Amino acid sequence: MYVFSIGDTNFAVDAAKSRISVAALANGMREINITVEADDEEFMRLTEDDDAPWSWALYPPSFSLHGLLVAGMDAAPVHMLAVDADAVECSLYMMEYRDVADLCLVELSAQRLTLTGKVDFFGESLPFAIDLPRAA
Repeated sequence: MYVFSIGDTNFAVDAAKSRISVAALANGMREINITVEADDEEFMRLTEDDDAPWSWALYPPSFSLHGLLVAGMDAAPVHMLAVDADAVECSLYMMEYRDVADLCLVELSAQRLTLTGKVDFFGESLPFAIDLPRAA
């Protein structure tokens, strides 16, 4: 299942537009770069009613995390890594860049990417989650 949820709403994931890269660096670290785009068709379905909670938005959300350094040059999975959103390039974009907090890389393996965190919308902190299978 492809999940890109904010609060109680699952916008789904556009796997064709989303990217995950892990590169081994000469210093023994791995650099992780992630871009996840929500699904346009699901977004349109969720916002077609003028009274829908997300009807104010013109575009589906997107998430990016770039420049996360993790020890180890091997392809070992990453589990339960708290990410300092101020120490890396990290954002959730939905009509504007939103503050991200409590970011956790729950799993990054050859099989799966799972992230959780909180994002600010108009002064309200909402949970968000991304969960998608990866090709080995």
